[in-house]
Amino acid sequence: MGRETLTISGVTKLSWFEKLWQTFCRWVVKIFYRRFEVSGLENLPEDQGIVLCANHVNALADPLVLQAATPKAIRPLARSGLFDNPLLRPVLRQMGAVPIYRRADPGVDVSKNRDTFEKCYGLLAKGETLIIFPEGQSHDDSQLTELKTGAARLALGTIEATGVEPAVIPVGLTFPQKGQFRSAVLVQFGKPIELCFPTGHTDEQKVYELTERIRQGLASLTLNAESWEEIHLVNRVEQFFALRHGRYHRRNLQQRFRAQQRIIDAQKLLRNYEPDRVRALIIQLKHFERICHYCGVKDYQLSIDYKPTLIVLYLLRTIGMLLVVFPIALWGFINSYIPYQITKQLTHHFARGTNQYDTTQMVLGLVSFSAFWGLQIFLVYQYFGWQWMFAYIATLIISSAVLLMVRGEKQRIVENIRVFFLFLKKRDLKSYLQKKRQALEKELAKMVRIANRLSNH
Repeated sequence: MGRETLTISGVTKLSWFEKLWQTFCRWVVKIFYRRFEVSGLENLPEDQGIVLCANHVNALADPLVLQAATPKAIRPLARSGLFDNPLLRPVLRQMGAVPIYRRADPGVDVSKNRDTFEKCYGLLAKGETLIIFPEGQSHDDSQLTELKTGAARLALGTIEATGVEPAVIPVGLTFPQKGQFRSAVLVQFGKPIELCFPTGHTDEQKVYELTERIRQGLASLTLNAESWEEIHLVNRVEQFFALRHGRYHRRNLQQRFRAQQRIIDAQKLLRNYEPDRVRALIIQLKHFERICHYCGVKDYQLSIDYKPTLIVLYLLRTIGMLLVVFPIALWGFINSYIPYQITKQLTHHFARGTNQYDTTQMVLGLVSFSAFWGLQIFLVYQYFGWQWMFAYIATLIISSAVLLMVRGEKQRIVENIRVFFLFLKKRDLKSYLQKKRQALEKELAKMVRIANRLSNH
């Protein structure tokens, strides 16, 4: 049965498959990512075709995350080779995906792109939402790669062919710990890009001008640094300032993103005008991190004031976790350990780069957990009957959900108790580390003032 989408009074009604696909995407994202934040949905028009232009850093996880982020049905423009995969082909067709024929792919007839663009013009004229990744392919770079002109040609071609102007929306995808299970993802929808051009511009000039506008829109919604080492430094500096003001855990992902963007801009200025101070600061920061790592102390633990009331409340919470929550999570752990380890090991084997880890884990996890749990459920039914099977399914769902919520909690409890007794035993250690951090904070504050002064000139 093919994809069927009805349009009533300018509002697109989703087909059964599209509703099912959106639910599946949100379910996968909720399981795989501990934090999932979306901003800028108000920038998506309700009664206009949309071209979503997103950065491409996480392979097939990118379109899945985008679909989970919006209630609209998204039609991806996917490279033609994906349609050759017997598992992906029926899903892509049900989604209304459109094949793109790339010169870089061997044996591909790029002349077929004429039919692709004609189809896209019609979809946009009907108010559909398309997604395209202007970088062309997924990558592990710490900044945007060079954009292809396809998105611009698609938008301008739609205007020329149908007289209907689509909304071109830049979308920034940020994965702070890409490739790590239960990490985070931030999706930011930017404002529509202007499609008016000066009189006298040729078609090619319009294409390159619009591509540059898309690049600028994406740059404003992504972190762009010279290297991953620089991004690591930026993360540490941002944490320092947030902990200093006592609001680290209250900040959402977008607030952290904006702060990191400002730090990257400041760092670029300072590397040009104060390179010696930047190098000295990096040395100080690394020295402080080595001391903390050797002692097994994390930044936030230096900010804890061990008052009697806080200690009692922490002990009560820990006892509650040990007596109630952890036993439930243990049952989830027992039932999930084998498929989790299979997924983990196979991911390391099959993923060819960090940008493929999330996608590989999602696919392998779906297969291994479905197969393993399905076998367990079948065996319970065979040996104990329907009632025990349904009871087992209920415990499996509840215990797995609890396990996801408390994942890493045991380690944090052990670490916090160990650090508490470490500070009791070595009373000068905490004050020593706090002084080291305060000296770093003062130097960072000075450099921020210098960067602000430089940027105002």
